Amino acid sequence: MPDLSCAPTLDPVTLAVLRGRLEQVADEMDATLYRSAFNPIIAEAHDACHGLYDAVTGDTLVQGKSGLPVFVGAMAFAVRATAKAADARGGMKDGDVWISNDAYDGGTHANDFKLVRPFFRNGKLYCHMASAAHWHDVGQPFEEYQIARRARLRQERASPPRIGRGRERFDQPLVAGHPSNPTS
Repeated sequence: MPDLSCAPTLDPVTLAVLRGRLEQVADEMDATLYRSAFNPIIAEAHDACHGLYDAVTGDTLVQGKSGLPVFVGAMAFAVRATAKAADARGGMKDGDVWISNDAYDGGTHANDFKLVRPFFRNGKLYCHMASAAHWHDVGQPFEEYQIARRARLRQERASPPRIGRGRERFDQPLVAGHPSNPTS
């Protein structure tokens, strides 16, 4: 837990203005995805969520009002898992984008993918921006009704790889050892 003893105090009016501005950022993240989505589950049912998360703890700072409530608790765990995976790979850098659908690390099921992007201010990690959305097809080798026959969750899970930095994209499989990617 960070030491907050020297943190500046805010008067109630300033705090309310800042809260409103942060909520508007998350709401705009929601609205942008809903307007641009081709997937009707996202565009019409709003099966998605966006928010800002603490740079140190990964705790929820604010989330959009239009997203599904199920993501409210799960997203913070996904952000923490992504930060842990990033630390093991040299840490997060400005412009990184990480993706995951791991049900054990802040997930709900394999069709809910999370994108996490660190936001840096003056060269220091300021917060994480994250998005979760339901994707129709994640490439599992079985039909949805055959979920009990899956030998491993690994058949449909992507642990958090970095997929891009700024305009650079990484050519790497999302899931190493995945049945649809036998050479990894």
